[in-house]
Amino acid sequence: MVANSIVEDPAPSVWTVRTVTARSVVTQENNFWVLYSHHGEPKYLEDSKDGQPAQRNAALAYVKQWRVCLDIGSNVGQWTRPLAKKFDSVICFEPNPNFRECFVRNITEKNVILWPYGLSDGEHTASQDFNSTVLRQEDGDIECRTLDSFGINNVDFIKIDVDGFEVPLLEGARETLTRSTPVVNIEMKRDKRIDTVKQAEEILKELGYQFKKRTKSDEVWLKS
Repeated sequence: MVANSIVEDPAPSVWTVRTVTARSVVTQENNFWVLYSHHGEPKYLEDSKDGQPAQRNAALAYVKQWRVCLDIGSNVGQWTRPLAKKFDSVICFEPNPNFRECFVRNITEKNVILWPYGLSDGEHTASQDFNSTVLRQEDGDIECRTLDSFGINNVDFIKIDVDGFEVPLLEGARETLTRSTPVVNIEMKRDKRIDTVKQAEEILKELGYQFKKRTKSDEVWLKS
């Protein structure tokens, strides 16, 4: 099977990552290239499962339409692959270039677009360690933009896994959440980041969202 690569969109004002054939990699259903915290380089794992199926299935049970899905914090694509089978389009955001290297080996579906940005409350740079999922709000080589700046419509589902960056992400996503009213599945680590969780809750409630269900560390929020 042929995997995907990263290319720059020729449009002068838009930089996007689109699927194009580039590299031969055998990718079975639950086989993934991964880069975990103890890895010094990407590793190919057979039967590594499809990434948190309990959380994903619990959230997808609330989805009514299957047009556009946003996979924010897509990492190596373990959520992306099953989501691409359900939605017309899956738009992914992953700022870490080392995770993106795994992603483009893993994801061959043609209805997937990957953007190499962190999502925040404005345009700025941030830093991120080699195999870390945590963005630090300090000058670095990670570009950040708001979700609203992409002007994405018909969003029916958003998966958010950004390890502590939830508040700036949600601040920069207010217009999108108001316009499309998607089902939101967001990781809320109440045992580790209670202040961040409380602030994220406040933003969601201000936008008319209500908590529906918690599965492990993931919570489903719906527009009331």
